[in-house]
Amino acid sequence: MTGSPTHNLDQNDQDHFRNLSPKSLSYKDSQKEVRLVTLLKKTVPVFTGLVLAALVLWPLLSQKEGSFTLAVDRLEKRDETAKLIKPQYVGIDRYGNPVRIAAESAYRESHGQMDYHLKNLLAELKLKGGENMQVKASSGIFQADAQKMILDGDVKITTDTGYKLTATESAFLINEKLATGDKGVSGTAPFGKFSATRFEVDVDEEIVRLSGNVKMHINPRSPLDLAQPTKEERE
Repeated sequence: MTGSPTHNLDQNDQDHFRNLSPKSLSYKDSQKEVRLVTLLKKTVPVFTGLVLAALVLWPLLSQKEGSFTLAVDRLEKRDETAKLIKPQYVGIDRYGNPVRIAAESAYRESHGQMDYHLKNLLAELKLKGGENMQVKASSGIFQADAQKMILDGDVKITTDTGYKLTATESAFLINEKLATGDKGVSGTAPFGKFSATRFEVDVDEEIVRLSGNVKMHINPRSPLDLAQPTKEERE
């Protein structure tokens, strides 16, 4: 006996097929969906642009170390170095005070080096008490890793606290505000005038150590705190 097969659907099967059937939307609901799609078309590109901008700018905004801002002028092809026109270094010292070093020009001997040879440099710093300090030189080498400047030619160091130093050569530690040299120095300080062959000046602590042909003119109206010589200086 042959016949047509019969299919008996239970309640779960009926609910499943009912959910698969297309639903009708009211005019009001369809208008809401249209407005939502339109809004997404406008906002998604804007949000994507903001995310991309944040990815590009974040390394710059979060950078804490000093950096150079400069223009590059390539020299003749026979010269392997690049000359930096009006470079400017901006950073902070160990007290969080700003450090700015500008120059007429600069160059590095090789791409991998962090030593910048500067011409007509001007460094503007702050002492730990907030007073201004300037360092000028005809030429010098800025060692970025060591935070040190090797100054040469008409070196001048001045501060708002009354110190003025002139030397032909000097090494200057940026964080320590320490100037040293052995090719002669002359200057003025709150206590008077001085000159010598070798010098070590701690500008932050206002300590001046001189040796070799020392000459001093003390201002009797100014207080003078004479530091005791170290063991090495006595020897």
